[in-house]
Amino acid sequence: MHLVVFVAILIVECRCNIRVSVDRSQGKYNVSIADRVWLRSSRTALYADERWYSSDDDSLPLIDTRLDQGNDEHLGKWNETQLIYSLVHSGIQVNVTGRVRQWSSISAVTFHLDIGNEPLTSSNSLSMDEVRTVFPSFNIEQMHPDDHRGYFTYADMMMGEVNKHAGIWESSSKIIKSGMQEGPIVLFDLTERAQGDVVILSPFSHFMATSLSQRENMLEYGVMGSMSSVPANYNHSMIVFYSPLGVNEAMREWGQSMRRAFNRTMEHRLNDITINYLGYYTDNGAYYYYHTETGMNYEETVVSISRNISLPIQYIQIDSWWYYKGNRDGVKEWSPRPDIFPDGLPVVHRRMNNIHIAAHNRYWASDTVYSKTYAFVIDPLQGKALPISNDSFWIDLLGEASRNWGLILYEQDWLNLQTIEFTPTRTDIDLGQRWLTAMGKAAEQVGINIQYCMSLPRHALQALEIPRVTQARVSVDYAIHLDERVPQWNIGVSSMLADTIGMAPYNDVFWSSSYEPGGPYKKAAMEPVPDREILIATLSTGPVTPGDAISYINVNRIMRCCSEIGTILKHDLPITMINSMIAD
Repeated sequence: MHLVVFVAILIVECRCNIRVSVDRSQGKYNVSIADRVWLRSSRTALYADERWYSSDDDSLPLIDTRLDQGNDEHLGKWNETQLIYSLVHSGIQVNVTGRVRQWSSISAVTFHLDIGNEPLTSSNSLSMDEVRTVFPSFNIEQMHPDDHRGYFTYADMMMGEVNKHAGIWESSSKIIKSGMQEGPIVLFDLTERAQGDVVILSPFSHFMATSLSQRENMLEYGVMGSMSSVPANYNHSMIVFYSPLGVNEAMREWGQSMRRAFNRTMEHRLNDITINYLGYYTDNGAYYYYHTETGMNYEETVVSISRNISLPIQYIQIDSWWYYKGNRDGVKEWSPRPDIFPDGLPVVHRRMNNIHIAAHNRYWASDTVYSKTYAFVIDPLQGKALPISNDSFWIDLLGEASRNWGLILYEQDWLNLQTIEFTPTRTDIDLGQRWLTAMGKAAEQVGINIQYCMSLPRHALQALEIPRVTQARVSVDYAIHLDERVPQWNIGVSSMLADTIGMAPYNDVFWSSSYEPGGPYKKAAMEPVPDREILIATLSTGPVTPGDAISYINVNRIMRCCSEIGTILKHDLPITMINSMIAD
């Protein structure tokens, strides 16, 4: 007979309906909601020396269990059961510890894995969609005939918007399609129309290096399989969060707990000029995207925008058309080309009466000029590069732009390709986090904010540690809507993720008039409902940014969204999909 220890009997109790029970003789654990089991554990496993060590076949045997309790400076009191496994590889014995932790102040269970005091190495890595450490893992299954649970999960770029998917939680379901691209999983009771019990499963640390993955009908969390090694004493964690109040409130509560865990301030988002005031954009969907006014160069075009559009715009965005490109169309030098701005950006900035600037950037090219002065890692096969972030690169880059030509928002685009199509971010366990946090620290020092674009869910989660990331794109490019009538404005699910983590959801540029002939799009390009675009942009709580031609802009229509000085008339929470529609 197995001895079953319920974590809730320890000194610290959780005042909620989520409970975890641990079988200390076999290392199995169940997560229950209101005394009904929702998740049953599967295996604990590690990949090293070209083979798997697993609790399933006793190559990773459970040798001891312990109970502990403590206090976290941000989340308060916890108690835990420790599952201690013996790993013998390369002739060395190491204790590997899985920790099952319940909290008193948040409605959650967290799972932590400490790999021990020896690194895990292999000459043959797994794929980036697998994991090479497994803890926790859960069976994907219908628990009984009356168990009717559904799920949705974020996946791919634009905060997981592009390949988000939903279905029934059962053993035949493919929940995780790509470990690299997947994000949090939201599990809910279909009989309650997603308005009752909700469980959210998400990474809780090392967001750029760990993933959720699926093997057959088992959901597994751990270090990304393509990482070349896992250093000694490495630890990672996952959270299972519960709310009885439906999907929208569950997402808000989960996000509040995540922000609390990482002590993420909302100050920069609340004070971001590009969120609070009307702006003007020139990205893909704008009239002036790789396109100028007839008879003008880009310099004269942007100066004309600032002088001749009768709107109280407080900033102008310059997109990827302004800087030097190199290998694979990456960034060779993030400075203005003389054929674009003959007089230079500082002069143009003054000609525009020192209006604030938001500036786009993409992935770095392998032939970037900055690698001659700063430490970069180069991937010649993929034609890309990345600053190692152990020097002054980001401070110098952003500081010069802020001082000399009014940069207040740095837009980091193409985050997905810089991560997926760049070998070092898939194999170096710390590089992804170093890259993004160094960028954020420089933005803090310089006093500017950051927008993420084409971000995977892992980038969204990493922003918990980077409060200067104040906003994120949550939709595909507006140009696709103009040319193909794709409902690009449907941002009700992706907005939940961005907002709850602390970023304002951004729905991209828009036209305020239906027809704007002469632009860089198909002849049939049109905006069928301009009022809808302006309304959703306003209700998103993110930036509101027309991109019309000077002669086509509808000033009266746009001014419904803001005051006479351009202050956006917005509310506290973004527009999101209602719970019952999620259940559909």
